[in-house]
Amino acid sequence: MTDFPDAARFAVYLVPPASSPFYQLGSQLLGYDVRAQQVLPLPEFLHPEWQESAAPYGFHLTVVEGFYTDPDRLSAIEKEAKLCLGCFSPGADLTLGGGHLAVWEDGRVWVQRFEASPDFLMLHTLLSARLAPFVTASPFDAEVAAGKWQRPFEVARMQLLRTPRGLDTYQPHFTLVQPYGGHDPDGLWARLEALTQPFERLEVGSLALCVKPAENTHWHIQAEWPLPLT
Repeated sequence: MTDFPDAARFAVYLVPPASSPFYQLGSQLLGYDVRAQQVLPLPEFLHPEWQESAAPYGFHLTVVEGFYTDPDRLSAIEKEAKLCLGCFSPGADLTLGGGHLAVWEDGRVWVQRFEASPDFLMLHTLLSARLAPFVTASPFDAEVAAGKWQRPFEVARMQLLRTPRGLDTYQPHFTLVQPYGGHDPDGLWARLEALTQPFERLEVGSLALCVKPAENTHWHIQAEWPLPLT
């Protein structure tokens, strides 16, 4: 993925609480604690090159993709995101269920996949739409230029939201390994399934605005809001 020299990146992520066993597990698997901004030793069954793509982001579930923007607009993005979260009532059902291990992209990407409640899907949609005007470049631009994401609905999404993903095809997930390059997928599956099996349902208690300045290699949390705000 190409970085733009003067552009920051921003995203809205669900980052579990620091005290959460799920967060501690995920951070150990990735080798980076985004809350503490600290590199961690990997488990013995994972190699550093298997986490080169995932580790810099820290353990998270994407609500809004990691877009590029002008650094001067980050405060406005923070304000807009907070307003979006404030639109949801105290009774909103912001939950994720059906957690299970999944493998994507020909075995390179391993995730804990969830299903979003209708209210959480609505929150994802609202944030995606309201933050799109702040985007100066998309991480999907190069793939589109290379001929990917050409179905009509993907083209329309790129024009309006700067991402071909999400909305009715939203696949909430926490990345566990990326890019896996080993030769024992069955063994890795057994290990990860045993580790993640207890985490089948999540109550979403907060969302975070995460940022990666152009000069940094890793992401950090710029702002975080409890849910519900009202």
